[in-house]
Amino acid sequence: MADGEHSKYRVAVASSDGETVNRHYGRAEKFFVYTVDDEEGYDLLEERNANPVCMGGSHMKAAMDESVRRFADCRYVVASRIGSGAAQSLTAAGIVGMELPGSIEEAIVKVWKYNRVQGLFNIE
Repeated sequence: MADGEHSKYRVAVASSDGETVNRHYGRAEKFFVYTVDDEEGYDLLEERNANPVCMGGSHMKAAMDESVRRFADCRYVVASRIGSGAAQSLTAAGIVGMELPGSIEEAIVKVWKYNRVQGLFNIE
C-alpha cells in the first residue's frame, strides 16, 4: 500500500451468538460478516446463513466448494475450528482461514494485526 492508502476488507466469523467465535467452520449455521477498515475500525455488515458441510470429519467436495464461494467477498474467515479440508479449500480461493476461539472483538483485533503485518510484505 502506498502512503495515505489504507485497507478495507471483510471478515466472516462463525458464531452462534454474535459475540463469541464459538462454531466450527463446517458445522456453523451462520456467520457474522464484518467490514474492517485498518484505520477506522470495524462494523457488522450482515449475518449470513450457511448450510453445515461437515459430516463427522468428512464432507462432499461440491458442498465445500459452495460453502467457500459464500465467502468469496471476504479476505478472512474466522472459526473456533477449521478442518484441514476446509482450510485447503479456503486457501485455494484466496481466503485466509483462522482458528481464533474467544470474543469476536479479540478475534477481529488479531486479524487486523495479522493484516497489518502482511501489508508490510506487499511492496510495490
